[in-house]
Amino acid sequence: MEAWMWTIWLAIFVIALIIEAVGTDLVSIWFAAGAVVALILSLIPGVAWWVQLICFLVISIATLCCFRPMVHRYMRRDLVNSNIDEMKGQKGLLIEKIDFLHRGVCKIGDVRWTAIGATDQDVISEGSTVEVLAVSGNKLIVKKVDESTKEVKK
Repeated sequence: MEAWMWTIWLAIFVIALIIEAVGTDLVSIWFAAGAVVALILSLIPGVAWWVQLICFLVISIATLCCFRPMVHRYMRRDLVNSNIDEMKGQKGLLIEKIDFLHRGVCKIGDVRWTAIGATDQDVISEGSTVEVLAVSGNKLIVKKVDESTKEVKK
């Protein structure tokens, strides 16, 4: 049986690479590494199949546990929030009133946004300062900023 083990390890290596090429989650590359080590061991005369299997499992599990978190972190480092995600918490000027029947218009920077109140009972007058609570589709969900507690920047 040891004479044909190299074909099994080569097949596992190729299958793991094909699975890895199809997906993007780094699922099987670790088993490909274990298969390469086992393939090399199978080419050495006299190495038992169970030694190759143990080495395959140890290498696969070790690379999975040690390197996957590091590679996963590296691959995700360039993700940035979109400008929509960063809208939450920003303050703007309401240039059209908000009430039960009307959506308002809020100006943040140079951009005008459709704005709605956080609840149906919210009535916010034109000229008020509002804070963005969330974004729903293309509308900002806002609440009025209490003018008496607003900090003055120095």
